[in-house]
Amino acid sequence: MAQRTELKAEIRELLGKKVRRLRAQGILPATVYGHNVNPLSIQVDARDFRTLLRSQGRTQLINLLVGSERPRPVFIKQTAVDAKRNALLHVEFFQANLREKVTTHLPLHFVGVSPAVREGGILLTLLDHIDIECLPDDVPAGGIEVDVSQIAEINGTTHVSDLTIPGNVTLLTPLDEIVAKVDAPISEAALEEDLAEAEPVPEAAAEEGASTAESEEAVPEA
Repeated sequence: MAQRTELKAEIRELLGKKVRRLRAQGILPATVYGHNVNPLSIQVDARDFRTLLRSQGRTQLINLLVGSERPRPVFIKQTAVDAKRNALLHVEFFQANLREKVTTHLPLHFVGVSPAVREGGILLTLLDHIDIECLPDDVPAGGIEVDVSQIAEINGTTHVSDLTIPGNVTLLTPLDEIVAKVDAPISEAALEEDLAEAEPVPEAAAEEGASTAESEEAVPEA
């Protein structure tokens, strides 16, 4: 079993709108809950949490150290963010039972260069994660790599079935789903045709259409 990253936490006394005081001090309000686990209001250092989030992501099991308690194995379940200020507002931790399997999203990381792309093809990535089921400690660290250098030809594809998945992990995403593909390059003629189809309607024609529509609406029902 790999050594888990640790994150220190404390019991949180301030609740509701009072948590604004914590955020002003660089402290992040949080909650930890789980199966047969009483929800607990806690707080963590905001800087420590950001560092952990960057290095571990959201799928890795971590040890949450609440005061002097025994380490709690948890996943980062959900974060609330103030989009305008790009500031974390709250985080939820899910305490896992190490003997029970969990289902989770596993991120896909694309590596390599497709020979078909070197020939002018366009790489399209259609999935950014897969769904898996396994014991908490068996969640693959860092996600799954997708080597697109295996797509050698234009219109070639990589399917979920082509991914390398550890034997102790059950794949839930359908095997026939396409992960990535390389489309043929767009010719100048096709591009010009697309642009022509997207050209706006001339102003005069638009006014004529509007007048027609108005006259039709004015016709009384028989």
